[in-house]
Amino acid sequence: MKSWLPALALSLVASAALAQTCAPAKLTKVVTRQVGPEVKPGSFAAAPMTVYRQGERLMRSEEAEDPAQKLHLLIIASEPDIWFVNRVDRTGRHVVDPGPDLNVHAPIVTGQGVPAAFSELEYGCEAAFARARAHQGGSREVGGQAADIWALVAGDRRLEILLSAKGEPAEVAYFQGDRPVLVIRYDSFEAALPDDPALFRKPDGVTWQEASGR
Repeated sequence: MKSWLPALALSLVASAALAQTCAPAKLTKVVTRQVGPEVKPGSFAAAPMTVYRQGERLMRSEEAEDPAQKLHLLIIASEPDIWFVNRVDRTGRHVVDPGPDLNVHAPIVTGQGVPAAFSELEYGCEAAFARARAHQGGSREVGGQAADIWALVAGDRRLEILLSAKGEPAEVAYFQGDRPVLVIRYDSFEAALPDDPALFRKPDGVTWQEASGR
């Protein structure tokens, strides 16, 4: 089993460092991709990622295939159970989250130097975060459509959440000074979808390895 699974467990799901709770009442589907001058078209970084969320404990993340790493990652969280699957070789790891925080988290901006408040912005709850934590000011076009800018500043770091006229996220951008460190573009955002419990079940046809939680 490759070592990528525990690292993603720490960065994407079940992060106790996140104080806020993101819990969409209805099934929400978010499709995003990285953009910007440093992201090469057609690269793995530019490929779409799909996240499904519902409630406090359900999350599904589907990445594109990364041929260079021989990796096609699927993460399913139905807390306290978390399943990590490499769909290339149909191997997976099962983790039972020991708690005490059994709320699933999917932060958008993470890493060294990222202000703690910025890491509380999660896929599926972008608009609520913007209105509660950021300040509205100005607008710019995203995909040919005007979007309102909601910004949060900490020192030389700036987080921008751009919301469409419908109030849906269109883009998230994280800056250090004037340099964009990460820009996430939203291909689609669908809220209040019909329930689909199968999305959050343990996948079949996978060779499993048990692993300890955090």
